[in-house]
Amino acid sequence: MAPSRARWRIGVDVGGTFTDLALHDGATGALRVFKVPTTPADPSDGVLDGMRHIAETVGPDFELSAVEHFLHGTTITTNALIQRSHPPCALLVTAGLRGAVQVQNQLRVGNLYDLGAGHPDSLVDEMHVFEVPERIDRDGQVAQAVDRAAVEAIGNRIRELGISSVAVCLLFSFANPAHETEVRDILATTCPDARVTLSSQTLPRIREWPRISTMLLNASLEPLLADYVARLGRQLERDGLSFDRLFLMESNCGLMPFSAVVGGGRAVHTLLSGPAAAVQAAIAVARTAGESSLLTLDVGGTSADVAFVQDGAALEVTEGRLVGHDIYVPMLDVTTIGAGGGTISRVRDGRLLVGPHSAGADPGPACYGRGGTEPTTTDADLVLGMLDPDYYLGGRMNIDVAAARAAVTTQIAEPLGLTTEDAATAMIRVNDVHMADAVRVFAAQRGVDLAEATLVACGGAGPLHAVGVAAELGIRRVLVPPFPGAFSAVGLLCADVVQDFVQSEVTLLTDENADVIEKALAALSGRATDALVAQGFAAADVRCDKEVDARYAGQGFELRLPVPPLPKGDVGALVELFHTEHERTYGHAARDEQVEIVSYRVRAVVEMPTFRPEEVAAELTAPAEPTVARQVYVDGGWQRARVVMRSTLAPGAALPGPVLVEQPDTTTFVPPGWRVVADGFGNLIIDMADAEAGA
Repeated sequence: MAPSRARWRIGVDVGGTFTDLALHDGATGALRVFKVPTTPADPSDGVLDGMRHIAETVGPDFELSAVEHFLHGTTITTNALIQRSHPPCALLVTAGLRGAVQVQNQLRVGNLYDLGAGHPDSLVDEMHVFEVPERIDRDGQVAQAVDRAAVEAIGNRIRELGISSVAVCLLFSFANPAHETEVRDILATTCPDARVTLSSQTLPRIREWPRISTMLLNASLEPLLADYVARLGRQLERDGLSFDRLFLMESNCGLMPFSAVVGGGRAVHTLLSGPAAAVQAAIAVARTAGESSLLTLDVGGTSADVAFVQDGAALEVTEGRLVGHDIYVPMLDVTTIGAGGGTISRVRDGRLLVGPHSAGADPGPACYGRGGTEPTTTDADLVLGMLDPDYYLGGRMNIDVAAARAAVTTQIAEPLGLTTEDAATAMIRVNDVHMADAVRVFAAQRGVDLAEATLVACGGAGPLHAVGVAAELGIRRVLVPPFPGAFSAVGLLCADVVQDFVQSEVTLLTDENADVIEKALAALSGRATDALVAQGFAAADVRCDKEVDARYAGQGFELRLPVPPLPKGDVGALVELFHTEHERTYGHAARDEQVEIVSYRVRAVVEMPTFRPEEVAAELTAPAEPTVARQVYVDGGWQRARVVMRSTLAPGAALPGPVLVEQPDTTTFVPPGWRVVADGFGNLIIDMADAEAGA
């Protein structure tokens, strides 16, 4: 009998050091996680290693042909942008707008008032920016036809340069895409091997530089992502996993099929793929734990990602910035810190410097024994007794304590005149303070009250350092979910298909324009539904959530608003919603001023059979007193810390610190003065208030 396709769902997150996998058994509801080393040269090799590891561990019951959904989070676009390892692209603009790439939005690197400061580096070489003689006016009317001969010459030049990706961003194309479409058709004959993406399809919204910047990001990164997705898809297909069951995580916490990536125009939506998956998992945890305000701290091998969840939803933006580049697509509101398990510490001019450089997966920390010689945060954790060298990755990976100690001693302790343990403590302390400082600034910018937040610790290194960061921030409650070391992989199993569509069309928000507004939203909803149907979904399964970007007439910035049910011919509820949101955001409202819509938005959603945390089995019993102990260096001296396997903690089990809770994917450290309690869903709650109450 052929296996049921609904049996398995797999989430795979490729990080800088490890590739994490989460396997959900639809027949039993069981969830298992796995970790394998990331393969930086070709991340797909690490993914396939992980799939083989699952097959070997689970045994003959597991077959790829029985996988219903393969859900993938990746940092391939983010890493390519950070390292500038993407291939060159070309940009086509309306004649006379070539200088937009140099002017950008007039922001300067460094001191805003330094007239000598330059703009952020452009993703396109000046010689690869081409002007197209044509013009669409602001009303969408043709003011000057496309010079086809000029475009043919541009296409020939692009072919001669060997450029593989082209962004077409013509003036007012969001009002009339005809010229961009004509240019694409010409390029298809003159440089047929190049990928051509149009701003009128990828980002049909106002403002020239936002569109150019976003299109350059997409054009630069798409060849890498599309080739990676196609290659991985072919490899999985050969092993029996159908291509139509493969999905990639977007920056908005939603999924899209691999086919949408290969189709083009979506690469820019994946820049926060991995962090978004972790936040999606945090949202699921928030529902079970009854938490309304969460700070997620996802600490991996190379970096830490911070995001906020308020009232069951992640904070999100429609305009962001990554590595100095403007991005104008809906995405998670997240900040990334160069602090992780592989963060390198150095001494310069008698000062301890921690990060932002990382040892990554290759060569990795000194304790990995792969050629790394510089001391990292993981090496410091090992020196302080926080990690069991015989149980790293559940005992699957050998680590060298002597190498870690030698690196910390020779490169940190001796130059600073400290003991090895005090040097390692200083490394951890500075690392935690860096994370806390970044969180504090981020929270202030977003108006988040950290005193009311619960810190959710995830990532392989998050639970080990969470309490140290929480103490710096004045946060008194830390939550460690059941599988923190593979939290992003688990989050992929909690996500639905979510894709965003936008269309700019300035419209006064008046009852007279009610029909215009309704028709614009209906047209955009139809476009979104058609796009998802083309990806293989049934139209009946697509839900379209409608939004608008609105402002007081003449303002330069908009507010994003959900569109409530409106009586026919009456937009008063939407106008009042704008006034209320403006007052909440800026502290005032001008109710006598005219409100206008600038852009219409639709979020298309297809619900997936998502994973939901379940209550822990009642037959588990908590040990009265853990029998295993380990010496840890804390508060300036060695102390006896109890060691307990997480799998033995039943709901209600409580242990005062110092205690180490071990599991295959991570270790949680509870310092003196804090207490850990296991809740009914397998979460660990670390609470200073409880510790004081039980003292």
